[in-house]
Amino acid sequence: MSPLPEKAAFINRIPAFSILPDQVQSEIATLVKTKTVTTGETLFRDTQPAEAVYFINSGKVKLTKSSATGKEILLDIRSKGEVFAEVALFSKPDMTYPANAVILESGAVSYIRSDHLEAYLMSHPELTISLFQLMCDRLRIAQTTLRDVALYGKLSALSTTLLRLAGDYGKIQDNGEIVIPLRLTHEEIGNFFGATRESVSRMMKELSRQGVITRTRDTLTIHNPDQLNEYSTQ
Repeated sequence: MSPLPEKAAFINRIPAFSILPDQVQSEIATLVKTKTVTTGETLFRDTQPAEAVYFINSGKVKLTKSSATGKEILLDIRSKGEVFAEVALFSKPDMTYPANAVILESGAVSYIRSDHLEAYLMSHPELTISLFQLMCDRLRIAQTTLRDVALYGKLSALSTTLLRLAGDYGKIQDNGEIVIPLRLTHEEIGNFFGATRESVSRMMKELSRQGVITRTRDTLTIHNPDQLNEYSTQ
């Protein structure tokens, strides 16, 4: 019997799982739980034990960290079809989640308790390679974010952030423009690289004046990606 749609989507998001026989996929599917989530809900905090790996069936999740002074850094936004909190796998018993996960857009998430998945992987070690590849991809994203933070408040950091969002979520139009279907405030954009809302507003206004971008309530359109690339290297 095939897994339910959301469970099958979770399994197929991990390449090594997607090629498995239906019987094995069904075995893994028995480990998957699903829950509905609403905007503003905190899925987990970075002070809580890392106990599960998550998958987004619908909606969006933002991953954040806060400094001792309360400053929030937006590490990433995950949307439909993406896995997150995979670092919960094979972590020490006292390890916590590496970030806070807050629901940015209502929807549904599936999850597998890490101890249950680890037990299954122990008997199928050949399946772990794709999970390690996924973790490596996440590490590269984290390193990019740290670089952006180091460029605090500069146009280059904003340009790099917009290009990264375009690469992750953008839809290329026939005319070469890129539409990013994310509803982000200037404060949330600034949280990606540690800039204030005011400084982001000034830079976004200047980019709009130059015709590089256009921003609406629900989307951000990059009209001139080459110009952003140029700014990102300054």
